[in-house]
Amino acid sequence: MIDLHTHILPGVDDGVKTEDEAVEFARVAEADGVKTIVATPHCKEGFFFNDRAAVLAAVEVLGRRLTDEGIGVDLVPGAEVHLCADLTARVRDGRAPTLGDNGKTLLLELSLTQHPPGLENLVFHLRLEGILTVFAHPERIRYFQEDPSRYEALVRLGAYGQLTTGSILGAFGPEATRVSAWMLKRGLVHVLASDAHNTRGRRPELREAAAAVASIVGEPAARRMVTEVPAALLRGVQPDVPPPAEATPRKPWRVTRWLGLGRGSHDS
Repeated sequence: MIDLHTHILPGVDDGVKTEDEAVEFARVAEADGVKTIVATPHCKEGFFFNDRAAVLAAVEVLGRRLTDEGIGVDLVPGAEVHLCADLTARVRDGRAPTLGDNGKTLLLELSLTQHPPGLENLVFHLRLEGILTVFAHPERIRYFQEDPSRYEALVRLGAYGQLTTGSILGAFGPEATRVSAWMLKRGLVHVLASDAHNTRGRRPELREAAAAVASIVGEPAARRMVTEVPAALLRGVQPDVPPPAEATPRKPWRVTRWLGLGRGSHDS
């Protein structure tokens, strides 16, 4: 399996803190059947300065340590890049790290609570530049939860979605779990990843969540979400995924929200 979204690099963001912890992180992932770990530290202006050069250097150092420790996983560079005004330029000139350092696949982070401006235009312009946009944990984004047609429009423009294991397993509350199931049934999420930050509460494991996803979309589709689809995105090519299902009426969704299901948590 491929874990496309992790915070394994030590001491660079709110994920793993030490190199020893990173080694244990990799051991847990390997024991769960993960063969490739993509290191995706936060890249957010004013918070975590993880540009391409810094990420590549950190991956090289940790990769050597994992080899020395006899851990049989491939460590691949990437980043969870926060939305910013000059994002297209940052991807184009290489300042913003891309998945697999392929220059083509962007894991895009939005605020969990704030409404982002101009997303459709951004996805459109990134696509014109040959960039594949993958939204990190869209099921946890308040902007999408309030009106899922906003997210659906982005997928129809060519964006992809990365579902987080903790969301489908209930770690982020009932609303995230419900939205996860809805997105899965509609074909609006394409990759399952751990977004793991440590080996305690947010562990780098995929197997249990993949089984939960399989109960909704079937085992072959769930398997592709942790193998074929992330592999294609790491190569910078469009994955072979079915189009979203036809749109459903908005009103029933809004009624269920008024009935008082829980809300999301802080950004991470």
